[in-house]
Amino acid sequence: MRSSWLEQGEQVLIDTRPHARVLLWPITVGLMMILGASATLAKLQPGPFAEWAPQSGPVREPAIVLLVTAVVLLLLAYPVRRTLRWASTHIVLTNQRLVVRHGPRRRKAHFHVLAHIQEVRPVQNWRQRLVGSGDLQLHMYRGQMRTIKEVPVVKEFNSETQQAWTAVFRASIQQTPQQGD
Repeated sequence: MRSSWLEQGEQVLIDTRPHARVLLWPITVGLMMILGASATLAKLQPGPFAEWAPQSGPVREPAIVLLVTAVVLLLLAYPVRRTLRWASTHIVLTNQRLVVRHGPRRRKAHFHVLAHIQEVRPVQNWRQRLVGSGDLQLHMYRGQMRTIKEVPVVKEFNSETQQAWTAVFRASIQQTPQQGD
């Protein structure tokens, strides 16, 4: 089945998500929020609550509802949103383009035509080197440099991108008429 965004004769070489290390902080924050809420809920149980707030009995149930509501909204605002963003982002290398697609139905897309790229350069900081991920810098013939963040297994992805880019470059040279033809 051919995807609607692929051009005629275009083939998908690699389809991947950003590296999962971007989920480290959202998951850590989410777990810490759940841990903090659990500890607070333990203090709001009838026995412990009567010990440290004996005169505030009517406030206990609204405090529990407020706490649970706040934690659920905060979980939706940061960790769940970030995880869904990661899950709905795809980095796709075809034989003609490099595409970054975002959104649940991948409605937003950034298309980088391989023929318009002058240089592809992998960049890694020390944290990315530890897990093998990295960023790909695309130096375009026209315009500025574009960066694709958190590419997993960046060395292999860069190698495949270089091979696809070379194939496009060679095909364009073969199509160009020579002097005296």
